[in-house]
Formats: sequence, C-alpha cells, structure tokens
Amino acid sequence: MTERKRNTQHSNMQRDVWKAWWKEGRPGAIAGQAFDEAMARWVQDGRHSSGDAPHSLVEYTALNAVRMRRVAKNAKVPPSLSSLLESGRLRGQQWTVITESWCGDAAQTGPLMATLAERAGIVIQWVLRDSTPPIIEDFLTDGAKSIPLWIISSSNGEVLGQWGPRPKELQELVSANKKQPEPVSKGDMAIQIQLWYAKNRGGAFFAESESLLRSTALS
Repeated sequence: MTERKRNTQHSNMQRDVWKAWWKEGRPGAIAGQAFDEAMARWVQDGRHSSGDAPHSLVEYTALNAVRMRRVAKNAKVPPSLSSLLESGRLRGQQWTVITESWCGDAAQTGPLMATLAERAGIVIQWVLRDSTPPIIEDFLTDGAKSIPLWIISSSNGEVLGQWGPRPKELQELVSANKKQPEPVSKGDMAIQIQLWYAKNRGGAFFAESESLLRSTALS
C-alpha cells in the first residue's frame, strides 16, 4: 500500500484541540470561496473578523480585500508545482488555513493557497484564529498565535505538514528586527513586509509550498 511521507515533528504532537475540533465536524470552518464572500461582507458592513477588537482592523480588512484580489489575479504558479498539483498525488488531502480578515501576511499568501487548492481539486477551509475552539493553540509559532497557518492533513485529520506564518526569509527578517536594541516600529515593519511581498511576487511561497507538498504527497 502506498503511504504518504510523514513529518515526524508534526505527527508526534498531541494536538488535542485540533483532534477534538476535527471529531466534532470542524465547526466554524468556512469552505472554499465563501471566505472571499465573507471578506466582502465585512468590508461592506464596516466590520472585520474579530468582532469587537480595535476599529483599526476595519481599515486593514478593507485594504486586505483589495490586496487579495490583486494577488489572486497575478498569481503565476511555477510549472513544476502545477504538475504536482495536477498529478493526483495530493488526493485525499484536507487543507485548513487559520487566518483573520485583518492579517497582512494572510492577504498576501492566502489567495495563493486558494489558487493551489483549486489546481489540485482540493476544497480549502478557512478558520478564524480567534474562533472557538481555538485550534491555533495547537499550532503556535515560538509561543505566539501567528497567522496565517496552512495545515495539511489526511482525510481523517492526521496532520501531515504545516506552513506559516510567512516565508522563511521574511520570517527571519522579522525575527532579527525583534532582537535589535532599537527595533523598527510595528507600523514601519508592516510597510517593509508588504514591500518584500511586492518584490518577491510569491516566489518564496511557491518554492516552500512545493517542498511541503512533495513531502506530504502520495509516492
């Protein structure tokens, strides 16, 4: 019988919240393009995905809606990744993305994840980070609830791999700034992050996603 390769670091973790959420039928998950529709409603209503959190998140949500459309329109999947997606080797996988409407990183990579899912014939599911149950607790990054988090699992919920919250090079840039005696302000760093994405044009994400998907694909 053909088996998927396993990432032992992920498969050996307990992930009790994730398992309970999966067993309960994944309550709160937003399937397929319904997240784009939810974004449109939040923007139209002057709201955001985190309820009563700061009103500034309304502005970020509106900005992200524009970014998401632009990223999706300009997405160019590399040929080698396209071949993998269309090969059938990802058959049976379930993709879950933990996100929020106001997340700048999610606006840049979420549409690319959706593009890959469409190419692979997989229905992607979106889950809000601050929803209940808090499955993000099982996928912390250095102890933080960083998003987006892309989780690849089998049809029965076994975690095969994960990616996030941003490409490795960019993550290292952000981490290095935090260690500086006088780090760049949050606002200025957000600008630098968006400039990095604009210059990279999805290249780093596609390279890392191809490596991830090959490690979880059917042999």
